Amino acid sequence: MNSLHEELLEKLQTRVPKEEYTALCTEDKYLPYLKQICLGDDHQLNWRAAWLISNMPTEDVRLLFPQAQETIDALSKQTKDGYHREILKIIKHLPLNEDEEGALYDAASKLWENLALAPAVRLHALRAMVRIARLYPELAQEILAYNDEHYLQGISAGIARQVQKEFAGLS
Repeated sequence: MNSLHEELLEKLQTRVPKEEYTALCTEDKYLPYLKQICLGDDHQLNWRAAWLISNMPTEDVRLLFPQAQETIDALSKQTKDGYHREILKIIKHLPLNEDEEGALYDAASKLWENLALAPAVRLHALRAMVRIARLYPELAQEILAYNDEHYLQGISAGIARQVQKEFAGLS
């Protein structure tokens, strides 16, 4: 393993203020390794790397992920909820082609339907679905079918309000 990669792993394993983590994103030498960790299988670190990337400027995220499909594929990983949330936030920065939009819509639908996931993850999944439905209005009715009591179980009042705003934006 490369010494820069090991150095980055060590820094990610340490609890430090957000400013110190975000400073890592300004150092180009770490970026390829940050992406590698983000898409890797270490559940203790991949969400943290994804969180760092999701907070980077859009231009930098697009340079790091010239193809969105690898991030969309990461949504199918069995991992912590926070990882899925951060991956959805990364994807929001990326331009998508028609195939990627379809793949994201399918992945986001599965996340929305999974009542075991944290409400914040499900909200971000719904937002991704709504963004795509704005491009393809015929999907709006399909998404509105998810505005059902069954899918709103276990969601706090605050998240429920945000969910209802998303649904309202489609009607």
